[in-house]
Amino acid sequence: MYAFMAFITMKNNFYYLGIACLVAILAVYRLNGLAFLLTVGITVALSDASSHYILKEGIARLRPCHVLPDLEMTFRCSNSFSFPSNHASNTFAAATLISLCFRNTTLLAIGLALLVCYSRVYLKVHYPFDVLGGAIYGSLVGYLCYRHMYVRILKLIKS
Repeated sequence: MYAFMAFITMKNNFYYLGIACLVAILAVYRLNGLAFLLTVGITVALSDASSHYILKEGIARLRPCHVLPDLEMTFRCSNSFSFPSNHASNTFAAATLISLCFRNTTLLAIGLALLVCYSRVYLKVHYPFDVLGGAIYGSLVGYLCYRHMYVRILKLIKS
């Protein structure tokens, strides 16, 4: 189970799959796919930067590995702050946007985002509340980007 969770939590394990998905989205959805890809890039960048540089730095909650001395670490502990989890905020921002743009993907997108969140707690690098806060924040960012960016980008591309 540990090896699976470590695999899930490391983004570099998904580069080739991500590229394949990008190509498939463009091939199947064409202009809608292009609008989605532009929006998801902006959404994840906005979620990542704001949760890391504003929320994490402002709240400054230490990670479990720095607070609980008897915690047996099996995964590398970061020196960044813990709340909110950037993994959670980024995956939920993307999952929310994906599920709003392509309704038939909701269960898969949210399921994968939940799996990433669980991996962060399982590997003891976040408290459960860190991933919950990240998931809520990321979902909000994803929804707002859908409402205010995706629709505008789609109109711009189609005009």
